Amino acid sequence: MTGSELRVARYDEQSWHFVGVLGTGMSAMARYAMERGISVTGSDVRPGPGLKELTGRGARVHLDQKNSHFSPDTNRLIVSQAISADNPEVIAARKTGVEVMKYPQLLGELMDAQPGVAVAGSHGKSTTSGMTAFIMQKCGLDPSFLIGAGVPQLGGGAHYGSGRYLVAEACEYKRSFLYLSPEIAVITNIDKEHMDYYHDMDELKGAFREFAEQVHPDGVLVLNADDPHSADIKSSANCRVVTFSFGDRKADFSVKRLWRAKKCTSYNLIFKGRDIGRFSLKLYGNCNVYNALAAIATCYCAGVEPRDAALALSGFEGASRRLQLLGEPWNVAVLSDYAHHPKEIEASLSAAKQQFPNRRIFCIFQPHQYSRTRKMLGELAEKLLDSWLIMVTDIYAARDSEVDRKSISSMDLVNLLNKDVSMKAHYVPDFDALEELIVREVVPEDVVLVMGAGNIWQVAHNIVPRIRIKGEKQYCAA
Repeated sequence: MTGSELRVARYDEQSWHFVGVLGTGMSAMARYAMERGISVTGSDVRPGPGLKELTGRGARVHLDQKNSHFSPDTNRLIVSQAISADNPEVIAARKTGVEVMKYPQLLGELMDAQPGVAVAGSHGKSTTSGMTAFIMQKCGLDPSFLIGAGVPQLGGGAHYGSGRYLVAEACEYKRSFLYLSPEIAVITNIDKEHMDYYHDMDELKGAFREFAEQVHPDGVLVLNADDPHSADIKSSANCRVVTFSFGDRKADFSVKRLWRAKKCTSYNLIFKGRDIGRFSLKLYGNCNVYNALAAIATCYCAGVEPRDAALALSGFEGASRRLQLLGEPWNVAVLSDYAHHPKEIEASLSAAKQQFPNRRIFCIFQPHQYSRTRKMLGELAEKLLDSWLIMVTDIYAARDSEVDRKSISSMDLVNLLNKDVSMKAHYVPDFDALEELIVREVVPEDVVLVMGAGNIWQVAHNIVPRIRIKGEKQYCAA
């Protein structure tokens, strides 16, 4: 047996318990494990969008965390980065000799056994990973993949494929991606993010530089040539570098022209200085053109011809909660989006305006993390001002200390927004009241953009049938 075969064989008759299983990456890993025949249980303290799928596939998931939740035959306890050492299940596992492994450690082990495509970057990881896996699947490569968002066309966010590659997101939080030594690595961009962990941009860039240095010497690093922080990483690579750009024809992949129609974005793809044709995307926004270029370049490194990759990508409809159109009841567009960083908010609002020009945009925003909200308050307000009306919920706590929680509130953001005389921002902490207010205020041709990385997705899903019912009543009354 080869080393890889030995690693694969060791998972036979395994039983894994996931603590924090409903986090996006963790639920994907749990599904991946089940597809490999591993028995899976899990726990979390909050319901998440992956709960129904995991239980439907046979996983036993507890919505609390107690030391009695994992079974006696559990071989491994897999924990998310948010789980602390004093978690009762972690303590119980260590006492009974069960191996405790963090998610990025497990991902690193998987990539040791199968050539990895690791997609890193501050923004665009999920969409770029989804695009890459989609292209590979359409081109017959049947990749394994672990994506931090569901991709409906791929059947979800995880798959154990028969092909050569494992496509996965590589997160920079707590230097998680340094567990990986991929064959192909991607850096979509580097931005001021996770500043609750990194002291400054120099330290953050240093982590990305280390990540680039870990790419296999015979591998490839795919870089965004337009992002100055990413471009600085190029000199650190010990492998071949492939670049993508919006307009720099010196890059390996770039676009020459963009056209935006009602249902797609078209572009001319330039490969090594040569125009290889006009292609289309069903997604809007310059951010998604960058994601597309990154995915096409990555698949080229995996052996897919650029033209074939671009043609395959023309059918991609996006990832869940990435400017996802949930429906248009009563001609009101309802979009669910994961944006929570100022750059992401700016990109999502810009894309929504391109997709639905000259329409009122109701922005429903759930701030994510007290520490991020405090540090980026001015930037958040600046980007949100591009909406017609804003409704702000309570801040979604994640890894926040008591000091963080007392340092800022959603009202600070609302008050700052309302200093602009043209802005109408409201603080609506209760989700039921929020849904009632949205349904009451919208009229045909409006756009409701629900944004945030927490549990605000529930509101987006709940208002679709309620707006439809409102429209039906209006029709009957007329």
